[in-house]
Amino acid sequence: MSNDTPASTGMASKAVDWTLATVAAIGSFILMLKLGAFHATPPESLDGAWQAALQFAWLHDLQVGRDIVFPHGPYGAFYAQLYHPDLVGLWYAIRLSHAVVLAVALVWTLRVVAGPGLGWRVLACGLALLAAAALVPGPDGIWMLASFLLIGLAVDDRRAPPLLIVLLVAAIALATLAKFSFLVMGVTALIAWTVAAAFRRDPMALLAIPLYVAAIVLLWIGAGQELSGFADWVRVSFEVGSGYAAAMSLTSNRYDLAVYGALVVLLLLGVWVGFRTQSALAVKAIVVLGWLALFMFVAKAGFVRHDGHAVFPFEMAVVAAALVVAHGLPPHRGTGQLFALQTLVLVGAVGWLSVAHTRLTPSEHTIDRQIASRVVHAPALLLGIANDLLSQQGKAAHYRDYADKSRALLGGPHPRIASAASVDVYSYMIAPPILAGLPYHPRPVIQSYQSYMPALADRDVKEVRRTGAEVYVLQVGSIDNRPPLADGGHLWPEFLSLYNPVDQVPLGLVIERRAEPLTLETRKLVDGKNRYNSWIELPAPAPGTILQVKGGIRPTLLGRAFGLAFKPPQLTITLRRADGSEQIHRLVPGQLGAGFPVSPLMTTPQEVRALFEGEAAGAPVTAFRINAGRLQQAFWGSAFPLTVTEIHRPGQG
Repeated sequence: MSNDTPASTGMASKAVDWTLATVAAIGSFILMLKLGAFHATPPESLDGAWQAALQFAWLHDLQVGRDIVFPHGPYGAFYAQLYHPDLVGLWYAIRLSHAVVLAVALVWTLRVVAGPGLGWRVLACGLALLAAAALVPGPDGIWMLASFLLIGLAVDDRRAPPLLIVLLVAAIALATLAKFSFLVMGVTALIAWTVAAAFRRDPMALLAIPLYVAAIVLLWIGAGQELSGFADWVRVSFEVGSGYAAAMSLTSNRYDLAVYGALVVLLLLGVWVGFRTQSALAVKAIVVLGWLALFMFVAKAGFVRHDGHAVFPFEMAVVAAALVVAHGLPPHRGTGQLFALQTLVLVGAVGWLSVAHTRLTPSEHTIDRQIASRVVHAPALLLGIANDLLSQQGKAAHYRDYADKSRALLGGPHPRIASAASVDVYSYMIAPPILAGLPYHPRPVIQSYQSYMPALADRDVKEVRRTGAEVYVLQVGSIDNRPPLADGGHLWPEFLSLYNPVDQVPLGLVIERRAEPLTLETRKLVDGKNRYNSWIELPAPAPGTILQVKGGIRPTLLGRAFGLAFKPPQLTITLRRADGSEQIHRLVPGQLGAGFPVSPLMTTPQEVRALFEGEAAGAPVTAFRINAGRLQQAFWGSAFPLTVTEIHRPGQG
């Protein structure tokens, strides 16, 4: 069935129609480009640090999944909204082309899905603008958009234009190699659309997945990656993803999640009922299951976070609602109530997106003002790009300032750091050596907080033993109220064996690699089964000694099943200090499986240096317990193996 405007409308109507489409595409492009979000990064930034590392990896041909482990692919360097003087031209080329493709695909998809006729096409263009506007708050929705548009086409019985499918597949391939979660979403959408198209005997059903594979290969090789490394990246990303739900704390508003769930149920109902009568039951089932999977992945990415980013699931709800409503244009006889319900869902999604965003970011403008600001100021932003990037007051100046600050954090840099053949940082603050232009040599899991699974920890241990950086800067501390030494805690025995202290800089303690490793002396203090809520007494650690705890908490079958869709309940650990005070921290089971120092509690470079030099270091912990109520035990079991090992350098302790 053709989707062209009927000939009776005449050339004038066609001209108006395509003018509206062009305006919608331009507006969508401006909104999705998010001009002005391109920024320089303070060296203390957590997110800016991994973004800087991804750019470093691109510029130095590091292999993702081998040399660097992070849930982003090689094009994560361009997913990052981060200025780099050597990448700015390529960054804009990729982001501009991506934005153009998405803008065209968004308008085209809504026009294809909507019924024929000028009025309905005008309304479809308006829905496209609305969907694009919803994507303003965050970049993730923009990268996920192609997957939603492709599966939105699967709702319609008519064949989509082949060029539109090619554009969407190309956008999905680029998103795949930007962030692993987009791979999962993209493949889900591709499979759902391909199966539905195969039932309808659409020739593109045979080509979509081969086109996707070809695009992946070309983009992967174009990024300087070895073709054999793609499987490594996918495998490692699954390792990261397997511990993601338990590792990241939940700070999102549960009411938001309930509203999002209600919107999803209503949208899926609208998708199912809104199918044309000729759709086979199998087609309906596969498309609805594909939609459900996409919604689940978006909720996992948006609500199961450590930093409260709970807005962009609503962005995707707006996009999905726009697709469902457009599919009902014009409303068929007897479907008026359904169409009204779908429209209500769209209004609800837009409204709650605005409410949630305003509540989460009260200091910022509301969404409507953000949208208006971007549209009004877009011409000035476009004209001012070169000045902003090159002027003494623009991004280039900020980058130089942050490079100077990074050098100061590293002591000028310190002579030992400046002369080192390779430098790494034990912390999430890995940006300083990168911004300072030093020979950064990352361990595989680049930021300590993300080695939250034993398999990931083992990668770091092997790399540090084999070719670890010549100089490390140790900065103690954890995120999300984890125990102070839990992030990357498995590396402490390696540091004690392989490195010696040199000096302190503002960022932390400088240690240098020894010519020969020391054989550490160890003694098990606790070894056996343990139960929750029971105290484990510890001796005061001797000077120069750490007490390393390691346990095998594993999720139950219920915990594994629940973790697929959401996340299991959190566990906590209580530490009792020598003065009798207690402090409660969130416990990540995977970090316990990798092991971390439970005593003493070191918080300063001076205390860390004292440990290396065989002196008393930090506050001793006299007892600890792992806390779990009945609900938590249903997800994590009732007992688990636990060891506590005393570790010190020879002649100490």
